[in-house]
Amino acid sequence: MEKKQRFEIGGEHAGLTVERYLGKSAGFSKAQIRGMKFRENGICVNGKRCRVTEKLCAGDVLEVCLETGAGKSEHLVSGTCLPQILYEDSDVIALDKPAGIAVHPAHGHYGDTLSNQLALYFRETGQQVQIHSIGRLDLETSGIVLFAKHRVAAARLSLEREKGQLQKQYLALCAGRFEKEEGVINRPIAPLPGTLMKMCVHPQGKDAVTHFRVEHQYTDAALVRLWLETGRTHQIRVHMADAGHPLLGDRIYGVKKADPVIEKEPARAALHAEQLCFLQPFTGERIVLRSELPEDMRKKTTGKQR
Repeated sequence: MEKKQRFEIGGEHAGLTVERYLGKSAGFSKAQIRGMKFRENGICVNGKRCRVTEKLCAGDVLEVCLETGAGKSEHLVSGTCLPQILYEDSDVIALDKPAGIAVHPAHGHYGDTLSNQLALYFRETGQQVQIHSIGRLDLETSGIVLFAKHRVAAARLSLEREKGQLQKQYLALCAGRFEKEEGVINRPIAPLPGTLMKMCVHPQGKDAVTHFRVEHQYTDAALVRLWLETGRTHQIRVHMADAGHPLLGDRIYGVKKADPVIEKEPARAALHAEQLCFLQPFTGERIVLRSELPEDMRKKTTGKQR
């Protein structure tokens, strides 16, 4: 199934070449225009294939083929269950990921990932699209994951993320009492020597900036909202642990003993991608999505709020 985009040319764009319109007005890169140009009927005006040097007239209908539908997602094994969909349109789909499920197939997870569930959904709905995740979540982290259905949407959403237009907010259960209600942690992060995946704060690491705001302070723990300026591996977990407030249930960066603060400590790092805001890559519509806090993080804390 081909993915196409139509544009009705207004009077303000009359006289522009197809290439200039696609680049300046429609926001396509030179590489994307080149890719469309070499597809069969990749660029058409009023139903006929055209050259990119052709000039447009008011009332023309310009149609471009963004993607043919064949590609890297065809090899994905269908999952055994359907994903929970928070939002979908012709260009993007957002899913609510449970904790304990990987986003993409990797060693030990070849058919039980979120991508496998999405492959099952696309096959059952007859959609032949490529799967492009826009950011990832750790295996233990729950919440919103955004996917693009074709390369152009993926490129535009990635650019949104670089510009800060695509923003994700997290909720975490953190140990201890916070002296400040909100703040910014700006400390570089690097791999911990002698380990495979563990990270640490290190002066020679990569820049890492985390914003936080305490939503609810309990006796010995807090529900904290966090958002990032950078996307380093385990950034929230590393920064909060370094600040003396490790995530409850975090077996890598947190305390080893069971935490008595909550009735039942989560069996994973208590981190949830709760909110996502982005612009629809073609219409520019602002879309805000939210995911409910999962049951293992909704357990009532003991003691009174501060």
